[in-house]
Amino acid sequence: MGHAHKQIDCDTFRSVLGNYPTGVAVVTGMSSLGEPLGMVVGTFTSVSMAPPLVAFLPMKTSRSFNALREGSDRFCINILAADQEGTCRVLAAPGDDKFANISWRKSPAGNPIIEGVVGWIDCEYANVFDGGDHHIVVGAVQAMEVGRDSLPLLFFQRGYGRFSSGSLLAANERNVLQSVRMAETARAQLETLAKELDMGCSIVAPAGGESIYVAVADHVATQGGKNRLGARAPLVPPLGALFVDSPNGVSQEEWLAGLGKCDDEVTARAQEQLALVRSRGWSISLLGALSPHELDEAIDAYSCPQRTPEQARRFLVTVSAMFDMHEPAHMEANQQYDVLHLTVPVKQPDGATVLALRLSELRKRLTGSEITGLIERLKAAAVRVEALIGRIPQ
Repeated sequence: MGHAHKQIDCDTFRSVLGNYPTGVAVVTGMSSLGEPLGMVVGTFTSVSMAPPLVAFLPMKTSRSFNALREGSDRFCINILAADQEGTCRVLAAPGDDKFANISWRKSPAGNPIIEGVVGWIDCEYANVFDGGDHHIVVGAVQAMEVGRDSLPLLFFQRGYGRFSSGSLLAANERNVLQSVRMAETARAQLETLAKELDMGCSIVAPAGGESIYVAVADHVATQGGKNRLGARAPLVPPLGALFVDSPNGVSQEEWLAGLGKCDDEVTARAQEQLALVRSRGWSISLLGALSPHELDEAIDAYSCPQRTPEQARRFLVTVSAMFDMHEPAHMEANQQYDVLHLTVPVKQPDGATVLALRLSELRKRLTGSEITGLIERLKAAAVRVEALIGRIPQ
């Protein structure tokens, strides 16, 4: 006896099926004007070996797919590598001329092959079937090739990630270990500053798409029992502006793409914050309605090695609530502020930012003049740290 049909709502459908990871690919082609086009899909699959057929499932409302279909009778599947999340976000975001800062070459069929992909597959349209609110696009394979030996980019719980064995994960942390080495060279400076100011003092380093605390001054009175060593945060607005376009950091395009789908006003605000940090050479975050305890809980959840994309998303929701508390444009000398943290860059001789020196656990109701004085103390300490790490053999 059959079961009565139960109405499945869209949120439940996404939630359940979102626990099944899928590979991420970009379908590329050329427009009728000869311009490169691309759309990100998480529905690519093989269909048949004899004849060789593949498929992907675009939304019927997808303007990108309509442009691809109108432009040519051919398309190319680009299988993204795990380190191409930034490229993925740029191509998935709305806007024109998405390939302006993406390196690519033409496939045998004349379609864009994105540099650095795991592999590519040139196809002709074999058939397009009805699939509810999606098309089922079947492609006849004309040419294909492995690009490079790399882990693929995965989509899981509406977030991006990768498969990593323990040994591969260790290999990916080499840059972090180098940052720890530099930070330990500056340990005495860190401890001295924390003791003199009676505040928390730490060193933060960029690690791909994240920042990580690589050294923390161990003063119980200021840390309140917390130890942020190893804690991580994503490099997305409004976080990590000092590490945009830095070694081991992210590009400006990747940083802004971390906003996801948002209105132009939010993007403009993030660009203003980045320009402000770059012009004055330091970063500040004020403490808003969220308590330090709530923020610590969010950071702990994000820093968990087994975190899921859903946990990462909850962290971003927490941070987004404080978006306007980051990088205030003006601070009056006599006005009082509650500061979450102050951060200044630590640079290599070539001017590239490799670390950041941060003050936290500041006392409440600091005046604008007092904040300016603390920033100058931080800058002076950063100069001393720069001199120390400049002596480390490369």
